[in-house]
Amino acid sequence: MDPFESAVSGGELSDNDLLIRRPEVDRNALPDQTILLFQKDTSLAVPVNRTGASIWDMCDGAHTVGQIVDELAEVYDQERSRIEQDTRTFLGELMRLGFVDRQSRRA
Repeated sequence: MDPFESAVSGGELSDNDLLIRRPEVDRNALPDQTILLFQKDTSLAVPVNRTGASIWDMCDGAHTVGQIVDELAEVYDQERSRIEQDTRTFLGELMRLGFVDRQSRRA
């Protein structure tokens, strides 16, 4: 399920954190249902698999990290702890690359 082939762990995310896609990052659909994220400012392009595309789509400022994990756990037949770990790793990488901004939301 690893959204990136070689994701790097990011900072600690709270279940209540919201992640918001940055407007300068384009989402380009590819024929195999994966996507290419392209940051216009830096010309950085990152291919992302279907799971990563689903996570990217939920970085809309309306889904918390916990809600993203919940939705993925309903779709994928894997242990929830693995889904949570992979999701947090991917979201941390998106933050590190400057593709999303984190906003804390109080429970």
